[in-house]
Amino acid sequence: MNKGFLFFGAVIFAVYIYFTYWNIYVSHRKQKENHYPELTKDEIFEEYEEANSDETAEK
Repeated sequence: MNKGFLFFGAVIFAVYIYFTYWNIYVSHRKQKENHYPELTKDEIFEEYEEANSDETAEK
């Protein structure tokens, strides 16, 4: 009986973790689209790279 509860809990936990990561992925993708709707993926990458280099230069 204990192993059954452990297995059932592990399945619930795995489903929870899966949907958590899925939610993070979808939210991040939508946030990129909202902030940079007309840019290509390469342009978005360049913007992130510039922003990160500016932050490190200030410190």
